[in-house]
Amino acid sequence: MAANVEGCTDIIAVDLKDSRREKALELGATAAIDPNNVDDVVETIREQTDGGVQYALETTGVPDVAEQAVDVLTQRGTTGIVGAPPLGSEASYDINDLLINGREIVGIVEGDAQPTQFIPTLIDLYQQGEFPFDELVTYYDFADIEQAVADSEAGETIKPILRMDHDEA
Repeated sequence: MAANVEGCTDIIAVDLKDSRREKALELGATAAIDPNNVDDVVETIREQTDGGVQYALETTGVPDVAEQAVDVLTQRGTTGIVGAPPLGSEASYDINDLLINGREIVGIVEGDAQPTQFIPTLIDLYQQGEFPFDELVTYYDFADIEQAVADSEAGETIKPILRMDHDEA
């Protein structure tokens, strides 16, 4: 959604789950790739974008995917790492490839936004119908916390939100 709002032209979602690829297309992605249905994700993206992308966002926390997010970049491209793998996880990069091509890897913490500016912008976008975040969340009663975790881990929900009764608080 953010890439669409910002006017990006090629927005490619890569995901194992059909439902998440479909949701990405509904919310502004211009293409969606099932990594199980292509021989090489990086080459597929390079072919679809005439050589690679300027920006890649890694959200899985899977080191191999983080490596692919860098490999798909054009010269002077940037990969943002959002996904949080287990502590101690490592990914490998060809340092000379980063240097020669001017590629950048950036860790992103909580969106790296200024809340006093970002939250009002999100509210405005929501009110204009440009940021339908309610399509990304699933609500669970606090008693169903284990189901929320299971659905999240299985990829059945994008963002689980727990609701607590005043009696449970």
